[in-house]
Amino acid sequence: MLDAAYAEGQLGADEYHDRAAAADTARTLGELERLTADLQSPAVFGEPAPAERKRLGRRHAGAYPPRTRARDADRARTVAALDAARADGQLDAEEHTAYAELAEQARTLGDLSTLVAELQQRPTPPTKPKARNTFRIATVAAAVVVAIGGFVWTVRDDKPSPAARRAAAVNYNAAAPLVIQTPKLTTQVGFVQFRDDFRTKFGDTRVDEAVLHDEHASAVRRAAPDADWTADWTYRGGFDRSAQVSTRKRETVEIDLAQINADALGAALTTAAATLLVRDGVVTHFRIANDSWVGRPAITIFVRNEVAQSGHMTLALTGEVLQTYPYKG
Repeated sequence: MLDAAYAEGQLGADEYHDRAAAADTARTLGELERLTADLQSPAVFGEPAPAERKRLGRRHAGAYPPRTRARDADRARTVAALDAARADGQLDAEEHTAYAELAEQARTLGDLSTLVAELQQRPTPPTKPKARNTFRIATVAAAVVVAIGGFVWTVRDDKPSPAARRAAAVNYNAAAPLVIQTPKLTTQVGFVQFRDDFRTKFGDTRVDEAVLHDEHASAVRRAAPDADWTADWTYRGGFDRSAQVSTRKRETVEIDLAQINADALGAALTTAAATLLVRDGVVTHFRIANDSWVGRPAITIFVRNEVAQSGHMTLALTGEVLQTYPYKG
């Protein structure tokens, strides 16, 4: 089932490998169900049932919940609906470009539904397979896990083979887990990684705004080149896009992250607590945006400690300190 969902575009490569590894060690049907609960039943289980007549006042029982993963086919149907809406004047060119890009990167059926909610003609949402297939799906899912685990049952002697005895003696918990360290984004190393990953994802380093916390970041940038629409992105080692788009204000200033002096920023982050007189303080986050108080693009660093003492400071992109607001206890 995971193989089919990956082939249909419901799962990315990393998600597929993580779930396959979890399925390999699953011991109960409940664990297996959690690994596939947000997936549509792939085509390997048969085509969806014909739409049933809706009962007045009741929601259609065959519909998938909004959090269900979208397939490539669902994305294609949504883009086709957007194309039709553009052709008959429901959407202008910029709206169509922004929504189509969002549709191509949508992860769930709910994301796709939001993009076409205001259209007159919306694509029919996918429905679950017939109820009679439920046992078949559960059976096949269990068989997939058995295959992943490598347990193949054949006609055999009463005594287990030497290979089987050796396999039974393997202690899988003996292997140390592989841990890949990710730097805190509120450090120089973390910022540089974020900027490099941003360039890899988008082909440039231009943002309207970016906010970096220890373990995650957010960024706002144009939804498409020269568009008057912006899209919100979340970063946790990779970039995920929100389904929402917003009108871009004409006075918005675009900032190039490549112009930030990473060495100077790193030094400021390291000494920020001392500079702002916050004892035992830590950098909670910093914001990169056009600062109306200083009249240019700037970086604002925020520091706080466990007893809610706080302060903040503003830097130019070069690292020059423009303003400080230390704690005054």
